[in-house]
Amino acid sequence: MFQASFNTDYPPDSIEWCPNQSDLFACGTYLYNPENVTRNGSIYLFRYNTTNKTIDVVQHQQTEGILDIKWLDPTHLSTVSAVGQLSLYSLDDFSKPIICENVTNDQTIALSHTWFQSTNNYVLVSDQHGCLTICELDSTNGLRFSQSWSAHEYECWTCAWDKHDVNIVYSGADDSLLKIWDIRSCQQALQTNRKHTMGICSILPNETNPYELLTGSFDEYLRQWDKRQMTNPVKQVKLGGGVWKIRPYPGNWDLYLCACMQNGFVIVDFKSETILCNYKEHTSLAYGCDWQSLDSMNQLTELMDDCMTTDNPNSTDDQRLIASCSFYDKIVHVWKRT
Repeated sequence: MFQASFNTDYPPDSIEWCPNQSDLFACGTYLYNPENVTRNGSIYLFRYNTTNKTIDVVQHQQTEGILDIKWLDPTHLSTVSAVGQLSLYSLDDFSKPIICENVTNDQTIALSHTWFQSTNNYVLVSDQHGCLTICELDSTNGLRFSQSWSAHEYECWTCAWDKHDVNIVYSGADDSLLKIWDIRSCQQALQTNRKHTMGICSILPNETNPYELLTGSFDEYLRQWDKRQMTNPVKQVKLGGGVWKIRPYPGNWDLYLCACMQNGFVIVDFKSETILCNYKEHTSLAYGCDWQSLDSMNQLTELMDDCMTTDNPNSTDDQRLIASCSFYDKIVHVWKRT
């Protein structure tokens, strides 16, 4: 059910709610101008006003074109850009990044990034030329290059860090290959999966099950894999559009929100392989989406509600808002499942 909309300056492609703050979310935009070969962008920090049902701008900053955004923690937002830079911003001030470092060769477009948090924070970046790069962010916010290697022959659209093993990372690319890497020895992938019929654009390791991995592809399938046996997917559901983004419902790894490019946004119960909702209020390519994060008070309320409901995995998903964005029409929506 539609709640509110906002028109951005450039086409939006990435969106994330701020962890532990239920009213704030960020959005990145990207515009390529072939006439003067520029790649402009911006980042927004929005506040959703539940009383007035409006999306209000808290901060807005012009940048290079943004391909991906991630919250490192509740007070720091990272971006990767069309000129191959990783930037880190403080929640209090988007006007100047805390760091802004090149993370690709020759300003190659950085396409995605993912964090692994430990004593220091490590970031994995994928780029247009199929390379993967790892850097380390130390406690003083210094970014140090660790290693880089050629992972694919074509655009590496997505990468992910294993949630249970710091040495294992995943990559998916326009060559239709899903690869599993041990970063201690990157000369050759541990596994190469060739079961996708088109390019791979999203990867999601399960945080609660060390063997489960999800992928989304331009071939329109959301697939679940068992890493111990990758010959065939455990299950797959066709979602009607390229599965550009996969977001698990917080605390429920059977329920997923997916950005499905030409088919809007889909909520799917993967346990029963059932599509529960197909939100088509956007009029252009569906790229960015995220479930609302809850602050501590709302988390307690939801936990109490969960205790009073059945084991139905879909019983709580109506409570959280969803933020989504579509590209060419330059629209951000806030909505909830009806």
